[in-house]
Amino acid sequence: MAEEQVINEMTQEGYNEKVKELNERMNEKRNAISEQIKYAKSLGDFSENAELDAAKEAENENEKAILRLQHEIATAKIIKPQKFIISEKENGQLYDAYICELVGETESDFLNHKISKQSAFAQELSKHKKGESFKINEFEFKIIEDAPKSVTPANLENIKKELGL
Repeated sequence: MAEEQVINEMTQEGYNEKVKELNERMNEKRNAISEQIKYAKSLGDFSENAELDAAKEAENENEKAILRLQHEIATAKIIKPQKFIISEKENGQLYDAYICELVGETESDFLNHKISKQSAFAQELSKHKKGESFKINEFEFKIIEDAPKSVTPANLENIKKELGL
């Protein structure tokens, strides 16, 4: 029975970042680690050589990262990111509005409002349209804008002013 191919959905931006990281790891980082290993070996006494142990560990971690990135790139499916301007209330108190972007799982970044399409939040968000609200725990979210051309930093600032944020 053939192994099922895993698809890694990601935006073009996310794909480009992974290709860039892969190239950096395969070239600059690999070369730098190789130099560290050469230096550590020049110190002699391999049995108690902390520098050599550290360099070998760095090499191992880098090679694991290279394999992971190669797999993610090889199985990538480019998706178009979905963007929304969302207001957020906690316990009934409005406290923020921001651009939320639905992206592939491997490029999600909660602090920068890049949310995995597979997340519970994204699943709930996709059930609603502009002007609608939904709750997750004590948080209430409202989709203020969902038209691609309207989801811009400048429009977000105007919306924040209108909301008094």
